[in-house]
Amino acid sequence: MANINQAPEEMEPARILDFRTKLFYGLGSISNMMGKIAPRELALPIYNVLLGVSPAVMGLVLALGRLVDAFTDPFIGNMSDRMVSRWGRRRPFIFIGAILVGLFFTALWWFPRGQDPGFYLLYFIFVAALYYMALSTFSVPWYALGYELAPDYDNRTRLMAFPSFFGPVGQMIAGWLYWMTQTDVFKGDTIAGIRVVGLGAGIIIVFFGIISAVFVREKNADAASARRSPKPRPSFWDGAKAAVHSTAFVRLTIAFMLIIVGISMVGVLGFYNFVYYLAAGDKKMGSLLYSSHTTIWLISNMVCTPFITKLAARFGKKEIFIAAISWGIMRMGLLWFLLDPAHPWGVLINGAMMGVDNAAIFMLCHAMIADICDVDERDSGHRREGLYGSLYSWSFKVGIALASAVSGSILVWIGFDRALGGGQSAQTLLLMKVCYCVVPAVFSVIALGIFMGYPISRCAAQEVRAVLDARKLAETAGH
Repeated sequence: MANINQAPEEMEPARILDFRTKLFYGLGSISNMMGKIAPRELALPIYNVLLGVSPAVMGLVLALGRLVDAFTDPFIGNMSDRMVSRWGRRRPFIFIGAILVGLFFTALWWFPRGQDPGFYLLYFIFVAALYYMALSTFSVPWYALGYELAPDYDNRTRLMAFPSFFGPVGQMIAGWLYWMTQTDVFKGDTIAGIRVVGLGAGIIIVFFGIISAVFVREKNADAASARRSPKPRPSFWDGAKAAVHSTAFVRLTIAFMLIIVGISMVGVLGFYNFVYYLAAGDKKMGSLLYSSHTTIWLISNMVCTPFITKLAARFGKKEIFIAAISWGIMRMGLLWFLLDPAHPWGVLINGAMMGVDNAAIFMLCHAMIADICDVDERDSGHRREGLYGSLYSWSFKVGIALASAVSGSILVWIGFDRALGGGQSAQTLLLMKVCYCVVPAVFSVIALGIFMGYPISRCAAQEVRAVLDARKLAETAGH
């Protein structure tokens, strides 16, 4: 039995997660990110361009899909918190969810030929509803598993570096799926192409998804102890009330939601700025710029992840999170000058810089939620990673859905006319650039102001962890 009087550095080796666990958990993020990104990348090219469904209606359906996902999340999270099984609380959900996500993703693109747009719209709505419920079943317990795997402040950052590194791989795969449907092997038959590509992507989602369920062992013993303990399992409403009253959770969630909403609201303008502002309507040139920018951003994200992990271990998660938001604000200011039609390739500098704040913000958010769950366990006696993670995802998914609904209206407001091609008015081009640079910066400034009051420092997190360790040692001695 460990000695409660041991110094923290003497107990540290037992806390460190092995590389194998971190690797197999991180590989699950390939499925998670493909599941989130791929439908958005493929829906309009397939259902609008190929099948004739209205783009405005498809945008609304995609937003509604995110809302279905958001409202499913808290219930899945609470169910996984309360699960009692020989395989643990999270792994059954992750295993079944990964299979269902792959199945329904494939089904999205296996529609019958020769139908009218109304049929295809109804088909997409029905299958997408099942798909997003399956995605919740996988992703919420997968995140919760990560929150409970690492037992202390710095190991959580090290663990979350792995999904932060592998997640962009899933995003890059998703970004190339439509291109695969256009290769010569399908001889111009896009329907045949999307069926084969969709099936292949579904298999990839299942493969990397079940890796986390099969090869990652749950560290939390609550599921086993719940079978022996008379203590009631946590209720959804008690957990939701605790989350709302948690200053740390509220500040982190609102700050992250604002950052994501600011980006999502004008994210659609990225393509239009690259094609119509930088490339004067040359779609081939603009698309190459846009794809190159995205690829550089994702590679930068992967490269920066180890360095962000070390900085967070040295200076603290809160401090690096604040620095990352500040970096993002500065980067958006510089983007104004990089969006220069005279030197269009200069915008790739923004892609390289973008990896810094993206890697830090997404990785550290999840690492900080695990710290918040420790505080909740200290105060309530329950481990509710699933509920906290799902409420966190609920907030920004609702934000993304609302921002997506607004984004289409922004194109109308700035006066964009598809028929004009590269001949858009000077006012339209200026407003396009202003919105793309200024809106995310404004939302990030507000987010920074809210997050400054985040109360969990390294010292505070370590004190909470010491209380929990002492409590578990006392419980073990009592048995």
